[in-house]
Amino acid sequence: MTKTKLIFIGLALALVGFLFAGSASADEHGPAITAEPSYVEAPGEHTFEVTGTGYTAAAVNLTACDTGNPDDVTSDTFMGLCGLGAAATSGGDGTFTGTITTEVGADGTVLVMTELMPGTTQSASVHIPIGAPEMEEMPATGVNSSLLVILGTGIALAGVMVFGLSRRLRTL
Repeated sequence: MTKTKLIFIGLALALVGFLFAGSASADEHGPAITAEPSYVEAPGEHTFEVTGTGYTAAAVNLTACDTGNPDDVTSDTFMGLCGLGAAATSGGDGTFTGTITTEVGADGTVLVMTELMPGTTQSASVHIPIGAPEMEEMPATGVNSSLLVILGTGIALAGVMVFGLSRRLRTL
């Protein structure tokens, strides 16, 4: 094989490798929480098991807010809507768990797990709606497979063309 063919094959393989590498997904930084159950069937008093991950604080509090709209909970309205709550149990590796019983209103409730230390505030919240929430569309990640097929076919045809031209040049 000639050097030109080897270089072309190497470049084609590198290009195919880059295409199959796929795009990187967004990496969530900071704390996040989940609650079980993730929704309730009707307003009233309910108990939730809450798990938090991604905390660097030594202690966090778990509290329920007197609103079902997560946008209502801001740094200015937090103490009026949510209060301090109770301490959550640390897992020692940035995870915390807690159980909370709260009155869920007609528009649901917002559960917040937060650490309150001067100079740093790590918090995460989860909205608990009334009734099963509608499924959200999953984010598009990765590489479009039809694009891969088109590019792969183009590379293969270019390789066939280079191979065919090199054979004709030798016979001339």
